[in-house]
Amino acid sequence: MATSKYLKKNRHATWLELFFDLIFVVALGKVTHLLGHTHEQHLDEGVFAKFFIFFIPFWWIWVLHTSFSNRYDSDNRFHRLLTLLLMFVLIFLSTTLDGGVVESYTLFLKVFVAAKLIAVVLYIHALKIKQLAINKNILLALVCGTAVSLSGIWFNYEIAAALLLGGILLEILWIQWALKSGEDTREVDKEHLVERIGLLALIFLGESIISLVAGLDAVSWTYMAIATGVTGFAIIAMIWWIYFDSLDFLAESEKDKNGTGIVYSQLLVYMSFSIIANTIRHAILQDLNLTQFRTMAIVGMLLLYIGKQTAYAINVPKHNMNRIVNSAMALAVAGASLFLPNERYILMGIALSFAVYIAANYRMQMKFYGKVNL
Repeated sequence: MATSKYLKKNRHATWLELFFDLIFVVALGKVTHLLGHTHEQHLDEGVFAKFFIFFIPFWWIWVLHTSFSNRYDSDNRFHRLLTLLLMFVLIFLSTTLDGGVVESYTLFLKVFVAAKLIAVVLYIHALKIKQLAINKNILLALVCGTAVSLSGIWFNYEIAAALLLGGILLEILWIQWALKSGEDTREVDKEHLVERIGLLALIFLGESIISLVAGLDAVSWTYMAIATGVTGFAIIAMIWWIYFDSLDFLAESEKDKNGTGIVYSQLLVYMSFSIIANTIRHAILQDLNLTQFRTMAIVGMLLLYIGKQTAYAINVPKHNMNRIVNSAMALAVAGASLFLPNERYILMGIALSFAVYIAANYRMQMKFYGKVNL
């Protein structure tokens, strides 16, 4: 891949990119907390749907900015100013959730469109500098998708939510078609891309630690509460181990040249981190009924393994069957733990399932590579 003044080969994340990622501590933290509020041991009606609906727009803005920066960022004043402006808009976007997601959805849509327009300006600037056909298609995709999402302000919440996600899906499909159509585009810097997804993953794991601490602060420190806290931290540590243990394989892969398999699979992984963080918190507080707790736990586990393994299935396909077997073993242990009589025991069973996966993955890496990355 040729170097240019817009892209340094094998570059690392800039200080501005690190600062930009920190905004998502606040922005996605607000969405994550939708799953943390209970009333008489029940989550609000439709809260899982709301979590998915409002998580995706924040993630998509991150993807647009990260993809642009990966290919075109020259770290000049124009890019810095627009990135800082986008950060402010994202903070404002997160505050629109404070008044209730159903009540404030029109304001959310308007601010979301403002954030998308900043991405449009970035690509217009890139188009002026480098006349690539892909940039024209990305601009068309963003304009059309944003128009679809904005049209939701004239409808009720349910239709508006469908239009919001429909507009984003339109952009994803359009951009993916343009990338596969053979049009001129800059090849993604996979080392930088993998570094960026890893940094955002650390932010989500940090949010898990915050949920753990908040839960322990709110309960009396009995032996069982302490054991649950230890189990929660062990889960977070093992998730870190599982996620980063083989991340270098994605950067080294010669497949998935545009990095789309890596980027899109992370949506499920990041969602799983948020869900598992709330699972740990509810286990400590014991403030959620068993049915909803079990649903939250298994959804979080499924999203984690599906998202993680999808990226590797695309980039390192030769050991897919081993990964499926390892994931199935871990999910079987987690599924069996759901039959335990209370939340804290279930959490311990989930911790055991992660330990099983780590052991199985260690054996696989030693068998095929003679080493492990950590």
